[in-house]
Amino acid sequence: MTNDLSTAVEVDLDMIAEQVWSAFLNGDNEEETIFAAPDTGAHTDLAASVAMVGAYEGHLVVSCSHKASRDVASVLFAMEPDEVTPDDVGDALGELANVLGGNVKSVLPSPSQLSLPRVSATAHERWPGTVEVCRTVVRWRDEAYVVSLLSGGQSASNNTQGA
Repeated sequence: MTNDLSTAVEVDLDMIAEQVWSAFLNGDNEEETIFAAPDTGAHTDLAASVAMVGAYEGHLVVSCSHKASRDVASVLFAMEPDEVTPDDVGDALGELANVLGGNVKSVLPSPSQLSLPRVSATAHERWPGTVEVCRTVVRWRDEAYVVSLLSGGQSASNNTQGA
């Protein structure tokens, strides 16, 4: 991958994160959301990822805390945070990774496909043989969401879907 592509993707990743948050999570609320926030090494408990296979090989990963993942599920499913189940958290975080991944895929070399989303504890998640191309941090509801684009590595899924 050339430096030119890395630079273009980094700019697009910031913009894509802002568009996705604005469309899916902020709604009409005047929540304070900080895009391209400083990366302060926020504690992340969960990671949702989609693998990209084809002309671009890599992963789009969204990492956040348990509280942050409950906030996403609460807004996406119009539930109170204390009503959110672990399945809701997995579905919501997976959907967030899928939407971000689909938008990122549109600016990468094609043709490529996305895998189904995978959600796991960050302590158990590994992407061997990958390098981070770019990342952005979104601060929403006082929680950090780290969105990373990884390049290379073994594709994590045999189950791909055109997205």
